Amino acid sequence: MQDGEENASALITTGTFEGTADDYRIVYTEQDESLRDCVTTVHVEGERRVTLVRTGPSTAELILEVHKRHNCHYDTPFGGFILGVYAKQITSRVMSDQACGALAFRYTLDFNSANSTENELSLFFKEVDSHAPQC
Repeated sequence: MQDGEENASALITTGTFEGTADDYRIVYTEQDESLRDCVTTVHVEGERRVTLVRTGPSTAELILEVHKRHNCHYDTPFGGFILGVYAKQITSRVMSDQACGALAFRYTLDFNSANSTENELSLFFKEVDSHAPQC
């Protein structure tokens, strides 16, 4: 949400999952045209910390830690800038017996210390060959 306006998008892609229910990584190639050739790694440490690392033409490392603000660098082909990232909530659930899971987090991004956007990201994942029901 930005300036009172809500914007949403959805993406379906394939990637890899490795780790345990309390400490795992999800790696996928970005599908958006503006992020072509970028790979994103989402490292989840329980419900306390998520680190998103993007490599490729656009690079970023965003650290989301509940009730902490981090200054994170975001670099694009047009230049780099610093984002303030403050996580309000992280929810993570991995059902290893069903080969699926869900990750959700709510956070704010600010530019030059001015609150700019309220964000929520939900990520649902399951093993490609799994016939598991939706988690």
